[in-house]
Amino acid sequence: MTEFDDIFYIRQVKNGNTDAFVHIVRRYERMVFTIVGKIVSRRADAEDITQEVFIKVFQSLDQYREEAGFGTWLYRIAYNTTISELRKRKHEFTPIEDRFDNIPDSEISNAMDEISTEEQLVYLDKVLKKMPPDDAMLITMFYLNSNSIQEISNITGNSVTNVKVKLHRIRKFMNFEINKLIQQ
Repeated sequence: MTEFDDIFYIRQVKNGNTDAFVHIVRRYERMVFTIVGKIVSRRADAEDITQEVFIKVFQSLDQYREEAGFGTWLYRIAYNTTISELRKRKHEFTPIEDRFDNIPDSEISNAMDEISTEEQLVYLDKVLKKMPPDDAMLITMFYLNSNSIQEISNITGNSVTNVKVKLHRIRKFMNFEINKLIQQ
């Protein structure tokens, strides 16, 4: 079976072949679910929001400009939909920068080098669950999804500089929290 690019399927949907949208869903559903799942903690919520994302994408496909990257456009919808849903639920989080801005990098040791990769992943998962959803999303996009700083900027609406600063602060927080867990 021949694999077509996103634009082919998008044009098919725009021309009335709505069945072609299933190819877009199959191509991106795991990625969207991962992004949403890193922001919301409950699997059922992540599944609901992922479905909502694809409904929004389908309904607004005619607004997609083909010169922009489709994946970036889709991830922005996923990000915005998830954050909007969390705001509706009024989750309260303390921003990372409020807690870790004054800790010098030199005070954060790197005990991660002394544990196995499997243990690192366990600690990383624990710390990601403690993080504000926006921050967990940035880390997920950068490290797990390999999005560039520019892509993250486009998706989140933050400036490139702001994304870099946030990633630095988040890494500092994560390192601090993981080291705290390791020493327990």
